[in-house]
Amino acid sequence: MNMGCYRIKPTSILCVLLFIFYLCMIDVKFMLKGEYASKVLMSNCQKPNERHTLAITTITRNSASYIKEWIEYHLLIGVDHFYILDNESEDGLVNILKPYIEKKTITYIPWKDDSYRDAQLKMSLNTQQKGLVYALSLYGCRSDWIALINDDEFLLPKGNRTLKELLKDYTDYGGLAIGWAWFGSNGHINKPDSLVIEAYTKRRNDLDILYKTIIQPKYFKRMKTIHYPVLESGYPLVTEHFNIVSTIPEHVKKFAYKLNDPTNDFIQVSCLKHLLSTYP
Repeated sequence: MNMGCYRIKPTSILCVLLFIFYLCMIDVKFMLKGEYASKVLMSNCQKPNERHTLAITTITRNSASYIKEWIEYHLLIGVDHFYILDNESEDGLVNILKPYIEKKTITYIPWKDDSYRDAQLKMSLNTQQKGLVYALSLYGCRSDWIALINDDEFLLPKGNRTLKELLKDYTDYGGLAIGWAWFGSNGHINKPDSLVIEAYTKRRNDLDILYKTIIQPKYFKRMKTIHYPVLESGYPLVTEHFNIVSTIPEHVKKFAYKLNDPTNDFIQVSCLKHLLSTYP
């Protein structure tokens, strides 16, 4: 039986090359739109008289029952300010936040799914990504560092150094990628009355391959995913052990933005995702 050699038609090769080129152009298109939007918004950023060393930006919805604990916890570990985007909450969240807004601890930003969808923010991003881009670009000039975490995630510095002291080691880099630790239900069937950090103490042994970040917003360019903010050239995102995080395009490799060897020797993000809103 003569197997012969399978000949690939030149037209097939051309189609493959054109398809790859098309994917690359899509990535460049969204990149340019994202960077344009960020630059336009940054031009409106007004530096206040008081500058923050460390802030948190988050987008939230119906978190009135636990947001106060989350805020107070992070104030205790050294966070100076919060940029909170409220995605149409219906549980009186703004009333819980009011004392912090009046003390200027929180910048409160009402946020809808169609918020700011004008020429500045016409990007292929979801609601959360758009919100983070908006907050970083418009308020980033007010803080040296901004953590991009959710309202069910708690930053946990380890050892004897404070979070601000730890960040001093990374000033030559654009941002710090933090190991992501997932916690379980602790066996609770109903929502416990105790504090979140007291009720949930059992976690998965290993860290997730993805991560959350604390970045220097002056180096922010655009948001690739909520786990991967793209930073200025020369100022990479690094792990706590100074390893540069991969930047392989997402359409080339699934889960490209991951930590090859996630650690939490100095700091971790404790994630209680879904636990705070799934009880009857």
